[in-house]
Amino acid sequence: MKKQLSIFFASLAVIFLSACGQGDVLRVDDVVINLSPVDGNPSSGYMTIHGGPDDVSLVSVIADDVMRMEMHETVEKDGMAQMQSLKEVPVPAGEKVKFEPGGKHLMIWGVGGGSIHRGSLRMIFIFSNDDRIQVDGVIKQIGGAKPEKADADADASDTAEDSTS
Repeated sequence: MKKQLSIFFASLAVIFLSACGQGDVLRVDDVVINLSPVDGNPSSGYMTIHGGPDDVSLVSVIADDVMRMEMHETVEKDGMAQMQSLKEVPVPAGEKVKFEPGGKHLMIWGVGGGSIHRGSLRMIFIFSNDDRIQVDGVIKQIGGAKPEKADADADASDTAEDSTS
């Protein structure tokens, strides 16, 4: 009887452990906003989206402290790099979608002074399944002094990222 119970519990453990990898959660991380050094020009936003258990699309990104925000992608056409606006970005289940220089990115106009002073921009990522994910993106000044940070963790991540640039 003990042997049968041991086999049963071992089988149960295998089932539970195999289900662990299927619990992907839709999330957004590594959000960075590079402020434009030229007033009136748009800033750029980059991040990584981790797909959840189902295929979805990112349909919008909003923030209260900006004038306008759009999703764009840099594409090559006739040997020239061009930007095109994106209405949505597919996020396959369990996959990563990166917004990075030279690819998908956010164009952000008019980042507010409060966010710049804090060094972070509160953003809401809206998906086709009606999930809304709120993330504070780290603001970086390009070609100038870095904004003051609200906490030491933000300073440490900036230092690590700056050393790899």
